[in-house]
Amino acid sequence: MKSFREYLAEGKKVYSFKIKVAGEIPENFENQLKERLERCKLASFSKISSTPVQKVPLDFPNLSNMEVTVYEVVCEYPITSPEIVMEIKGVGLQEECFRVRGSGEPSEIEQLEIDKENIGSVLTDSEYKDGVKVAHKDYFGNDFNKSFLKDLQTTAKQRKKELGQDKSKPDVLSSAPKIKQDKAGAKSAIGS
Repeated sequence: MKSFREYLAEGKKVYSFKIKVAGEIPENFENQLKERLERCKLASFSKISSTPVQKVPLDFPNLSNMEVTVYEVVCEYPITSPEIVMEIKGVGLQEECFRVRGSGEPSEIEQLEIDKENIGSVLTDSEYKDGVKVAHKDYFGNDFNKSFLKDLQTTAKQRKKELGQDKSKPDVLSSAPKIKQDKAGAKSAIGS
Protein backbone atom coordinates (compact mmCIF):
# COMPACT_ATOMS: atom_id res chain seq x y z
CA MET A 1 0.00 0.00 0.00
CA LYS A 2 1.24 3.49 -0.90
CA SER A 3 1.88 6.08 1.70
CA PHE A 4 0.15 9.44 1.76
CA ARG A 5 3.36 11.16 0.60
CA GLU A 6 3.56 8.90 -2.47
CA TYR A 7 -0.03 9.70 -3.39
CA LEU A 8 0.72 13.38 -2.87
CA ALA A 9 3.85 13.22 -5.04
CA GLU A 10 1.93 11.48 -7.85
CA GLY A 11 -0.78 14.11 -7.76
CA LYS A 12 1.66 16.99 -7.99
CA LYS A 13 0.21 19.67 -10.21
CA VAL A 14 2.25 22.13 -12.25
CA TYR A 15 1.10 25.39 -13.77
CA SER A 16 2.51 26.05 -17.22
CA PHE A 17 2.28 29.18 -19.33
CA LYS A 18 3.63 30.55 -22.57
CA ILE A 19 4.88 34.10 -22.61
CA LYS A 20 5.07 35.71 -26.05
CA VAL A 21 7.14 38.87 -26.33
CA ALA A 22 6.99 40.97 -29.50
CA GLY A 23 9.95 43.08 -30.52
CA GLU A 24 13.26 43.54 -28.79
CA ILE A 25 13.80 41.80 -25.45
CA PRO A 26 15.07 44.14 -22.70
CA GLU A 27 18.46 43.47 -21.20
CA ASN A 28 18.36 40.94 -18.30
CA PHE A 29 14.66 40.25 -18.97
CA GLU A 30 15.00 36.51 -18.44
CA ASN A 31 16.98 36.78 -15.21
CA GLN A 32 14.69 39.41 -13.69
CA LEU A 33 11.56 37.45 -14.56
CA LYS A 34 13.06 34.25 -13.13
CA GLU A 35 13.80 36.06 -9.87
CA ARG A 36 10.26 37.46 -9.68
CA LEU A 37 8.69 34.03 -10.32
CA GLU A 38 10.80 32.21 -7.71
CA ARG A 39 8.06 32.93 -5.15
CA CYS A 40 5.89 30.42 -7.08
CA LYS A 41 8.63 27.79 -7.02
CA LEU A 42 9.69 28.09 -10.65
CA ALA A 43 10.23 24.58 -12.04
CA SER A 44 11.46 25.62 -15.48
CA PHE A 45 11.90 28.73 -17.57
CA SER A 46 13.02 28.26 -21.15
CA LYS A 47 13.07 30.09 -24.43
CA ILE A 48 11.16 27.90 -26.88
CA SER A 49 11.49 29.78 -30.14
CA SER A 50 11.76 33.05 -31.99
CA THR A 51 9.74 33.75 -35.09
CA PRO A 52 11.13 35.69 -38.04
CA VAL A 53 10.06 39.29 -38.44
CA GLN A 54 6.41 39.28 -39.48
CA LYS A 55 4.29 42.07 -40.89
CA VAL A 56 1.48 41.33 -38.38
CA PRO A 57 2.69 38.91 -35.68
CA LEU A 58 0.28 36.30 -34.32
CA ASP A 59 -1.42 37.55 -31.11
CA PHE A 60 -0.22 41.12 -31.81
CA PRO A 61 -2.61 42.63 -34.38
CA ASN A 62 -1.73 46.21 -33.38
CA LEU A 63 2.03 45.77 -33.96
CA SER A 64 3.82 45.37 -37.26
CA ASN A 65 7.19 44.19 -38.56
CA MET A 66 8.35 42.50 -35.37
CA GLU A 67 9.67 39.14 -34.30
CA VAL A 68 8.03 37.21 -31.47
CA THR A 69 10.03 35.35 -28.82
CA VAL A 70 8.20 32.56 -26.98
CA TYR A 71 9.10 31.45 -23.45
CA GLU A 72 7.67 28.52 -21.52
CA VAL A 73 7.24 28.93 -17.76
CA VAL A 74 6.34 26.06 -15.40
CA CYS A 75 5.60 26.76 -11.73
CA GLU A 76 4.84 24.29 -8.95
CA TYR A 77 2.77 26.68 -6.82
CA PRO A 78 -0.55 27.99 -8.10
CA ILE A 79 -0.27 31.13 -10.19
CA THR A 80 -2.57 32.70 -12.75
CA SER A 81 -2.01 34.56 -16.02
CA PRO A 82 -2.84 37.98 -14.51
CA GLU A 83 -0.23 37.45 -11.80
CA ILE A 84 2.42 36.68 -14.42
CA VAL A 85 1.31 39.78 -16.35
CA MET A 86 1.94 41.89 -13.24
CA GLU A 87 5.40 40.35 -12.83
CA ILE A 88 6.30 41.07 -16.47
CA LYS A 89 5.11 44.67 -16.11
CA GLY A 90 7.38 44.90 -13.06
CA VAL A 91 10.32 43.89 -15.26
CA GLY A 92 9.58 46.88 -17.50
CA LEU A 93 7.71 45.62 -20.56
CA GLN A 94 4.65 47.45 -21.84
CA GLU A 95 1.46 45.40 -21.91
CA GLU A 96 0.97 45.70 -25.71
CA CYS A 97 4.35 43.98 -26.28
CA PHE A 98 3.60 40.66 -24.55
CA ARG A 99 0.91 38.02 -24.10
CA VAL A 100 0.59 35.34 -21.42
CA ARG A 101 -1.33 32.19 -22.28
CA GLY A 102 -2.06 29.24 -20.01
CA SER A 103 -1.42 25.80 -21.46
CA GLY A 104 -5.13 24.92 -21.21
CA GLU A 105 -6.52 28.05 -22.86
CA PRO A 106 -8.52 27.46 -26.06
CA SER A 107 -6.26 29.70 -28.17
CA GLU A 108 -3.19 27.69 -27.11
CA ILE A 109 -4.88 24.38 -27.87
CA GLU A 110 -5.87 25.66 -31.33
CA GLN A 111 -2.29 26.83 -31.94
CA LEU A 112 -0.92 23.41 -30.96
CA GLU A 113 -3.30 21.76 -33.45
CA ILE A 114 -2.14 24.15 -36.19
CA ASP A 115 1.50 23.42 -35.32
CA LYS A 116 0.83 19.67 -35.56
CA GLU A 117 -0.66 20.16 -39.03
CA ASN A 118 2.38 22.17 -40.16
CA ILE A 119 4.95 19.62 -39.00
CA GLY A 120 5.33 18.38 -42.58
CA SER A 121 5.58 21.92 -43.94
CA VAL A 122 8.49 22.72 -46.23
CA LEU A 123 9.18 25.88 -44.24
CA THR A 124 9.92 23.89 -41.09
CA ASP A 125 12.39 21.57 -42.86
CA SER A 126 15.79 23.07 -42.07
CA GLU A 127 17.63 20.60 -44.34
CA TYR A 128 15.38 21.14 -47.40
CA LYS A 129 15.06 17.41 -48.07
CA ASP A 130 12.40 17.96 -50.75
CA GLY A 131 14.51 20.57 -52.54
CA VAL A 132 15.84 20.14 -56.06
CA LYS A 133 19.15 18.29 -56.11
CA VAL A 134 21.72 20.48 -57.84
CA ALA A 135 25.17 19.48 -59.04
CA HIS A 136 27.09 22.52 -57.85
CA LYS A 137 29.92 21.95 -60.31
CA ASP A 138 27.45 22.74 -63.11
CA TYR A 139 26.86 26.24 -61.74
CA PHE A 140 29.89 27.18 -59.61
CA GLY A 141 33.66 26.82 -59.49
CA ASN A 142 36.66 26.99 -61.83
CA ASP A 143 35.35 24.40 -64.31
CA PHE A 144 32.08 26.30 -64.70
CA ASN A 145 33.96 29.59 -65.14
CA LYS A 146 36.22 28.09 -67.84
CA SER A 147 33.30 26.64 -69.79
CA PHE A 148 31.39 29.93 -69.42
CA LEU A 149 34.32 31.88 -70.86
CA LYS A 150 34.63 29.38 -73.75
CA ASP A 151 30.91 29.83 -74.49
CA LEU A 152 31.37 33.60 -74.49
CA GLN A 153 34.33 33.30 -76.83
CA THR A 154 32.44 31.08 -79.31
CA THR A 155 29.46 33.44 -79.18
CA ALA A 156 31.75 36.40 -79.90
CA LYS A 157 33.29 34.54 -82.86
CA GLN A 158 29.84 33.72 -84.24
CA ARG A 159 28.78 37.35 -83.96
CA LYS A 160 31.97 38.47 -85.63
CA LYS A 161 31.31 36.08 -88.54
CA GLU A 162 27.73 37.34 -88.80
CA LEU A 163 28.95 40.93 -88.87
CA GLY A 164 31.57 40.03 -91.47
CA GLN A 165 28.99 38.37 -93.78
CA ASP A 166 26.43 41.18 -93.49
CA LYS A 167 28.14 44.26 -95.02
CA SER A 168 25.12 46.50 -94.36
CA LYS A 169 25.98 46.51 -90.64
CA PRO A 170 29.07 48.46 -89.63
CA ASP A 171 31.83 46.44 -88.04
CA VAL A 172 32.02 47.81 -84.51
CA LEU A 173 35.24 45.96 -83.74
CA SER A 174 37.14 47.29 -86.78
CA SER A 175 36.04 50.90 -86.26
CA ALA A 176 37.88 51.13 -82.94
CA PRO A 177 41.16 53.04 -83.11
CA LYS A 178 44.24 50.87 -83.52
CA ILE A 179 46.68 50.95 -80.66
CA LYS A 180 50.30 51.13 -81.65
CA GLN A 181 53.20 50.38 -79.41
CA ASP A 182 56.36 52.44 -79.64
CA LYS A 183 59.87 51.13 -79.13
CA ALA A 184 59.86 52.08 -75.45
CA GLY A 185 56.86 49.85 -74.82
CA ALA A 186 54.30 52.61 -74.19
CA LYS A 187 50.92 52.21 -75.89
CA SER A 188 49.36 55.07 -77.79
CA ALA A 189 45.90 55.25 -79.34
CA ILE A 190 46.97 58.03 -81.73
CA GLY A 191 49.85 56.20 -83.30
CA SER A 192 53.25 57.45 -84.40
